[in-house]
Amino acid sequence: MTKPFSILIPVYNEAEIITENTEVLLDYLSQDYERFEIILGSNGSVDGTIMKGNDLENRFSQVRFFHIHRKGVGRAFKRGVRMAKYDRIISLDMDLSIDMGFIHRALELMDSGYDVVVGSKKMGHQRRTMFRRLGSSLFIFCARRLLDISFEDYSIAAKCYRRSLLLQYVDRIDHGTSYVIEILYMASRNGMKLIEIPVRCEDLRASKFNIIHEGVYRFTNLFRFWYGQKCNPR
Repeated sequence: MTKPFSILIPVYNEAEIITENTEVLLDYLSQDYERFEIILGSNGSVDGTIMKGNDLENRFSQVRFFHIHRKGVGRAFKRGVRMAKYDRIISLDMDLSIDMGFIHRALELMDSGYDVVVGSKKMGHQRRTMFRRLGSSLFIFCARRLLDISFEDYSIAAKCYRRSLLLQYVDRIDHGTSYVIEILYMASRNGMKLIEIPVRCEDLRASKFNIIHEGVYRFTNLFRFWYGQKCNPR
């Protein structure tokens, strides 16, 4: 029997898709799994996300919903990690742009002893705007050069972690998305077992992030983290 697991989805102003996509995910998971939970974490939503998230929690025993007033995917991720009931946590996006087959493959790899499974769009197939692909490629190149790590994807979705590992680093998670690269770096340096696998991504909708602001944030945090590790390696 498959061990239980948590799906963690940070959401921001997703009223248009939160109900339909959560039901799609529930139907998909219920075909093969008995014990799982879906944690929906609203961060700063000001549309109908809160009402619909609460409705989903009331209708489905596997769904848990929370809302925090301040925007920040890292804030939602941190709270979701702390409230998760199970030791395997899979992070997804609410638009379900990643092939859901990743869930099955990630759980199998966790069963075989891995601590982190990284889903990589670059290794697999992706339909995204050229601007976003170029930005991701530049960030990956800089991360490789500065941190000497070989992963091809540092987005928040299509990642599977052991909760026990995340709790070691949870206090380092800031408000944004930079927690992914920091967790991967520290886990790899601390001897954890990580693996990267290809995933299929279909994502042509407008980003929920301001692309310019997100780019400045990610590169600033990358250089800050690199400098901190250079000066105070741990």
